[in-house]
Amino acid sequence: MGPGYLLPRMVALAVEWIRLTPETVRIGLASQSAFSCCPACGQRSSRVHSHYTRTLQDLPAHGRVIQLQLRIRRFFCDFPDCQQQTFAERFPEVTNVHWRKTCRLTQALRQIGFAAGGESGARLAGELGMPLSPDTMLRLMRRTALLTIAEPRVLGVDDWAFHRSQRYGTILCDLESHRPIDLLPERSASTLAAWLQRHPGVQFISRDRSSEYAKGASVGAPQARQIADRWHLLHNLIEAFDRALDRNHALLAQMANALDQAVAARIPPTAAEDRVPPPPQVPALVEPSKLPPKQPTQRQRRQEQRRTRRRARFDQIKELQAQGVPLLRIAKQLHLARCTVRRYARTDQFPERAVRHGKDIVSQALCRQPKSAGPLDPYLDYLKRCWEAGCHNATQLYREIQEQGFSGSPYMVRRRVASWREPTESGQESGEQPECRPAWRPSPRTVIWLLLKPDRDHSPEQEIFLAALRQRWPELMENVAFIQEFRSVLCQRRPADLDAWVDLASEPSILPEIKQFAQNLQQDWAAVTEAVRQPWSNGQVEGQVNRLKLIKRQMYGRANFDLLRQRVLHAN
Repeated sequence: MGPGYLLPRMVALAVEWIRLTPETVRIGLASQSAFSCCPACGQRSSRVHSHYTRTLQDLPAHGRVIQLQLRIRRFFCDFPDCQQQTFAERFPEVTNVHWRKTCRLTQALRQIGFAAGGESGARLAGELGMPLSPDTMLRLMRRTALLTIAEPRVLGVDDWAFHRSQRYGTILCDLESHRPIDLLPERSASTLAAWLQRHPGVQFISRDRSSEYAKGASVGAPQARQIADRWHLLHNLIEAFDRALDRNHALLAQMANALDQAVAARIPPTAAEDRVPPPPQVPALVEPSKLPPKQPTQRQRRQEQRRTRRRARFDQIKELQAQGVPLLRIAKQLHLARCTVRRYARTDQFPERAVRHGKDIVSQALCRQPKSAGPLDPYLDYLKRCWEAGCHNATQLYREIQEQGFSGSPYMVRRRVASWREPTESGQESGEQPECRPAWRPSPRTVIWLLLKPDRDHSPEQEIFLAALRQRWPELMENVAFIQEFRSVLCQRRPADLDAWVDLASEPSILPEIKQFAQNLQQDWAAVTEAVRQPWSNGQVEGQVNRLKLIKRQMYGRANFDLLRQRVLHAN
């Protein structure tokens, strides 16, 4: 093992001794040069004053920690004008002043720290034979100098959350090189304007529809052309359509009831008892008329409690709104989110939660593809007879069919009979018919995607719902076509048709929320027009925000802004 293996070839160091232990390797090194240069004046000196030993940690080898013990000489400086009388010889290729690690070990630890963070990076480095504390790892990361980045020509601007709904920052990306170039601690117009004034080479600024970013870009870079992000434009239009459907929540509920009646008419009567002979032994069960009323399940009780709380909040919001209280003050008084208050305020009827597809008889009757036969299928008729006779204990049912040869698990029986319990309401006798409720109640957002996606992807339930909705609300399809036209204008880059689209928004059949969206476009018309003309968008900036969130959560939210900025920008 020679000095060429341990250190760069340009370093004139000789190996004096090597001592091996089970965990470490200690290597003694000394300089072979006859002179050294003074760091203050640069003059050579060969007159030795004294020497001392300096211990450095180097990259590990075969799982062992490498320690270098350098014998450092101190020289006299004979230059009369130099303020430093003595100096120690230095090896900048190996380490820096006052360091206890070699340069290559420090670089490796920095890479580990930027990839894994302080605590986890220190643990990983210790396992690799480079032990250090988490605080040392953080100091190495903070002291790393960032490389100078060229002036960006196309800049992407977006916000990110320190703490959602409380504090936000700004991320700046070079859209041509696909790299983040800076993080700002705020998302205010003044902070963005100050950064743009320090970088006058920006020609295009892609941003969302935030008024703060629009003002900051206009003040800091008046020569740059602003580009509104196409995804945010389409997203804002979908949100306007969502508000319009939410305002007509009662109509959607009526369409769900129409779906229930139409589907119920398509279900054939059950004739399982006529097709399969009765089993040889049926235990004597209690008569249905003597059974106690069926109690609601724990899940149904929790759902009813949550619905009661939502209904109480809805009534409070409508009462305060009738008194003329502003929505922001209502949100602060009731400790609710502003979006929730706005959603309740713009609808006249209490919005019910959307009902998901359940494993009921309606969904099974509409299933296009028949299910493959399972081990429980031969015993379904027997289970159905016992259930109708009043035996609602899944464990007892499992024991009975197990005696008949069933080899499955009790969970299969419980999962099957769980769907038979759902139609039963609280306080209702087992022999009574359950109250008819919609098999499928979609939310306004679900209705939007049903209207916008191709017809070939619709299920039979969805086709029945949409047919009833078109018949009851014929103007709705005109608004859907209007939204699709705006999407084609953005995707196909037709700036000439954008003016015509805004003019058509004044038609009487267009929903008021969509009309308001078209009027708001005119307030930022230059950026909207550039969004249709230019190829730039904030898509890659959203990806960098996603990466920033991953790094921030990896640090458990305990690091300061300077360390987060170092880790995000280190890839550059």
